[in-house]
Amino acid sequence: MIRTKSFRSATNPIVTSYFDEPKPGSYLGAIGHSRLVTNGLQGIDANNQPVLHGDFVVVHNGIVVNVDEIWTSLSRRPKADVDTEVIGALLQTGQEKGQSLEGATIDAFSAIYGETSIAAFNKGSDALLLATNTGSIYFATNHQRNAFFFASEEHICKAFISTGTISGFEETKIQQVRAGHGAVVNCRTISIDHFSLDPEGASISAPQIAPMLAVQKKVEDKAERIRTARDAMRRCSKCLLPESMPFIDFDALGICNYCRSHQPFRPKNDDDIRAQFEKIRSKDGSPDCVVAFSGGRDSSYGLHLLKTKYAMNPIAYTYDWGMVTDLARRNQARMCGSLGIEHIWLSADIRTKRAHVRRNVEAWLKKPDLGIIPLFMAGDKQFFWYANETMKKTGISTMVFCTNRLEKTDFKTGFLGMPPKDAKMRNNPSSLGFGPKAAMAWQYGHRFLSNPHYLNKSIPDTLWAYVSYYLINQDHLYLFDYLDWREDEVDRTLIDEYGWETAKDSDSTWRIGDGTAPFYNHIYYTVAGFTEYDTFRSNQVREGMLTREDALALVRRENEPRWASIRDYFHTINSDFDEAMRVIDRIPKLYET
Repeated sequence: MIRTKSFRSATNPIVTSYFDEPKPGSYLGAIGHSRLVTNGLQGIDANNQPVLHGDFVVVHNGIVVNVDEIWTSLSRRPKADVDTEVIGALLQTGQEKGQSLEGATIDAFSAIYGETSIAAFNKGSDALLLATNTGSIYFATNHQRNAFFFASEEHICKAFISTGTISGFEETKIQQVRAGHGAVVNCRTISIDHFSLDPEGASISAPQIAPMLAVQKKVEDKAERIRTARDAMRRCSKCLLPESMPFIDFDALGICNYCRSHQPFRPKNDDDIRAQFEKIRSKDGSPDCVVAFSGGRDSSYGLHLLKTKYAMNPIAYTYDWGMVTDLARRNQARMCGSLGIEHIWLSADIRTKRAHVRRNVEAWLKKPDLGIIPLFMAGDKQFFWYANETMKKTGISTMVFCTNRLEKTDFKTGFLGMPPKDAKMRNNPSSLGFGPKAAMAWQYGHRFLSNPHYLNKSIPDTLWAYVSYYLINQDHLYLFDYLDWREDEVDRTLIDEYGWETAKDSDSTWRIGDGTAPFYNHIYYTVAGFTEYDTFRSNQVREGMLTREDALALVRRENEPRWASIRDYFHTINSDFDEAMRVIDRIPKLYET
């Protein structure tokens, strides 16, 4: 960019080229950001970073969750759809009231709910404003103290310094704008004044969530014959698993083999995890662990526990493969913004990833096979690859996963012909022996090759997914191996304390941050008569968390198709929703005689 004619034209007459010395008495200051698409169409320039409002130009990392509520409270109106503009409006409002830049920023962050890091210029001022409620701003000043740069992650700063891109920054100290703090940089003198965003310790209340757009009209219910056959399926007399569950059998009392072989969960000693955390906890508040953060309820609750119960200083890590929902992003913003946690996003080539998903979904529809449905989610498995890369780049040796033991979905590989996995493999797929790995590769391979439509551009990505999931070590710390997981406590904490947002088309708080789940669960329910919810609730029954009657009542509601979310999924991957529903409806049902 800095070598283009456009850049040189924009910066004249301050500098005539990137390599020239600045003219006496002048300086060049620039801010920029490549942000994931949130509010508004990216094809409209006003929605893209930097964003201008009044005398302020702003770049913004994160999401302002309560943007609609803030605009309602202000006398001014937005010119764009992007949430970033409301930050400029808040700063402009403070300036017009006669506030200092620091005062206006403090008030702005008091109004904002969500994960927010900003950099801003003010017309007529030599100041660069930096502020964050997550700590996702790092900076360095050169040895001559006449140049300065900042970035959202420490390892980016390290890479910039180590390459010697601009002389004078070699081996300079990288500093962080801590969560809940701001800094004003004088661009002429490179002096830096730090300030607190919350000097009096005032709490920020959770806003009322703006209503979503109306749910699209539901498609017609399945034929009465199909519903009757599904309801008539034999189910385990102890849990909910039906006769269409792979590898299931029932004894004389009607109890399934999954219940007969179940071993009640015995959490590890809480003192053990406290001792582990004590060894790695930083003394100066710097990050000491990385948390795999999907934006779902378990990882959100895990962040809450790590920060409030165990006094850890986590960095949240998210891999966006194109199917992280906007709802998940907003909930991530709530958690990181409220807890003051730095959030690292690694984003795939979203357009390419979604094209891969479309190719594989449309290939599957040519020859439906329940065993190969996980191929739809192959693109997210690089999550594990980049988790290890994030640990390397941050220099942090501990990765915390917040998945819980109740989320066992053995039927997915069961439909592939693979028997239920052991407990160790669920936490660390790389621990699976060579024989099972080879058998799984064979099952996927011969089904894959039997459908020529799978021979498309997604193959390298699919192979990388296999390597990332089965061949990379995942021997991490699993938080809920040490704790009892209680759904009511998780939901109450997230919703009441953080304003955590739930889906408008589901009674459950599970899987609502995953754009793919509504679609594949609809397939399983239509063809096999059960979904992930049946296995999840069955595990709760076995653990004594629910009665069988309560669990049945829950899955009847939870298994209802989430039509709005399924339509959104097909819109996202640019595929034909109606044609897909017709194909799925015609697949022979496992529960029909």
